[in-house]
Parts: sequence; C-alpha cells; structure tokens
Amino acid sequence: MEEKKKGMLDVLSADEIHRYMKARRAVNDDTELAAMVKEYEEGSDRLVKMIQTEGYDADEAVRLSNDMDYIGFVLSQNPLIVELRAAYKAMNEYLASVKGTVTFSCGGNCSTCAEGCAAKPEQKDGEA
Repeated sequence: MEEKKKGMLDVLSADEIHRYMKARRAVNDDTELAAMVKEYEEGSDRLVKMIQTEGYDADEAVRLSNDMDYIGFVLSQNPLIVELRAAYKAMNEYLASVKGTVTFSCGGNCSTCAEGCAAKPEQKDGEA
C-alpha cells in the first residue's frame, strides 16, 4: 500500500500537473481575466438553459450567443488562457498515459490491488 501512495505522489508531482496548477493560478490571480472567464461560463450556462426552454426568445438567444462568441474570442487571444489550455492538454495527455501504463501493466492478479478492477478477468470454476 505504501508503494501505491508513492506512485500516486509521483503522478501528482509531475511537471504537467504543476504546469497546469501554475497556469490556473495565473488566470485566477488576474482579477479582470477571472471575471471574464466567469462571465463566459455563466453566459454559456444561461444560453444552454434558455434554448432548452420552450418558447424562448430567439433574438435574445442570438444576442447572448454573439456575446459569448466575442468573449470566447477575446479569451482565446489572452496569453494566460493560451498557456492554461496548453497546460490542460499536456496534463490530460500525461494522465491518459499514466492510466494506460497502469492498465497495461495489470497482470490480472488483483490480490495486491486495493482498488479492484473493472477489467478483472472472469474466474473459471475451480480458480481462486
């Protein structure tokens, strides 16, 4: 179990994770940028809810959609957001590779794995 904890700490201390956390902090620390991100997220949520409502005002939906497109474009040009997106992508690729390694290295013997495994091979009669 101690080995498992060390392995998880290795994953969490990876450069890709630190890069993402640093980029996330940089965006959050920029109050104007953080407010714009919040406005974009809230506006996008409002737009989704609006178009799911029967009889919604199509003109209002178009205005809100245009506003969200503009804010999204402005955000996409900000260097902190560009770095956050790149860091997020790198972190996800890293985590996917770790998951693939763990899955690949599983020999099917679950006796040493405390987490269990959905891919555990079915046991035949008489097998332990």
